[in-house]
Amino acid sequence: MGPRVPIPHFEGYAAQQPNRPAIVDLINIQDVVAWLICFCSFTSLLLISWSATRPGQQLTTIMVLLFIAPWVVIVLRQPRQVLHGIATNWLLLLLPLLAICSTLWSDFPAVTLKGGTQYLVTVLAGICAGCCVRPRVLMSSLLATLFLLAVLSVLDGTVEYNELTGGQAALAGLFGSKNYFAVCVSFLLLTATSVAADRFQSIGFRLLGIAGAIVAIPLLIYARSVGALVVSVATLATIVALRIALKLSPRARLTLLLLLFLFTAVAVGVVTFDVNYADILNYFGKDLTLTGRTLLWDYAAKAIADKPFLGGGYEAFWQPGHSAAEQLWFYSHIQNKYGYHFHNTYLEIAVDAGVIGLCIFLATLVGAAFRTVVVLATSKPSAEQIFAITLFLFLLLRTPLEVDLFFQFQLPTILLCLIWIYLKPSRYSAAVGVQKQLIR
Repeated sequence: MGPRVPIPHFEGYAAQQPNRPAIVDLINIQDVVAWLICFCSFTSLLLISWSATRPGQQLTTIMVLLFIAPWVVIVLRQPRQVLHGIATNWLLLLLPLLAICSTLWSDFPAVTLKGGTQYLVTVLAGICAGCCVRPRVLMSSLLATLFLLAVLSVLDGTVEYNELTGGQAALAGLFGSKNYFAVCVSFLLLTATSVAADRFQSIGFRLLGIAGAIVAIPLLIYARSVGALVVSVATLATIVALRIALKLSPRARLTLLLLLFLFTAVAVGVVTFDVNYADILNYFGKDLTLTGRTLLWDYAAKAIADKPFLGGGYEAFWQPGHSAAEQLWFYSHIQNKYGYHFHNTYLEIAVDAGVIGLCIFLATLVGAAFRTVVVLATSKPSAEQIFAITLFLFLLLRTPLEVDLFFQFQLPTILLCLIWIYLKPSRYSAAVGVQKQLIR
């Protein structure tokens, strides 16, 4: 047997690791520390929304610090890997940096500067997570976090009642909003199925993945979020088809997926003519205006027309005292004036960051889509790459009706960084190269 090849760190530490037996992962102290760091940070991140519903600001501040502190430890332990990750994933930083720069023309400069800085910190944490933690460690810690908070949401969560559904209850859990609870349950479902299907995860985490998927399905229905439910089902169906297609050659699998996409588009078009959308939307607490979203989009179009290129400033629209925001809050019977948006990612970004910000965001989406195609066409995707494709498809399908990817201290912002990093085409070839060295 030849000399043992040392296990590399990142940009490679997560990417260059060959698939090793689960028992080796369990005794790797570095992985244990990374797992605890991710678990602490993700749990604190998801509890920020819950802490905001409690009196006072001290609890929210604590949750924010507990989210950031673990990544400071990562930076201090692996500064070279962090700097390399930032340098190679600079596109992810452009939108947060533009958000900070928009302080110069914002009507609420203090709010914009604070929000933009927090947005940048969140993205930096996402880059650290993607570049300094092995993907399977991160995926299992995310699963444990989401599963824990789902259980706690059932045991001690809040419930919302909607007049359109005849007063039917919708579970909001610890998140203060049924929509955010629903999207987190969707992430639980997608993460659980990814971990359960990964044969290189430990048996304990694979069983937890099965349990998480079983728990997530009824919770997703009980949350009564039609968007999260439909997109989750569509995403899972596509991923199942993808896993089947992976048994074929790269060209054959792309052809199959293209045919599946065309079939789905035709099926949706046919069904469109024969569905009573009023009944479906009313069941989930919506109306034909998507609970006033068409009005929101009209106001967004006017705001974009007023400041088309650079926008009005990050988070400068939804502020008390802004006349258009006050009118929309009044119309929608929103009293706390907190956590509202245009329910369309592209409009939200264009209002705050203008056409320039929207182009940066679209470039990120196009880049991620291109990386997805390259990975599918040139290699057999790894478990984390399938996980990234799953998340990307889910978040992409939500962009026309929700705003997940433009906020600070939100899990989707972290996940977008993971998607971008995990889908880097060279990841698989790097893993194969190191595996050959270890075999020798």
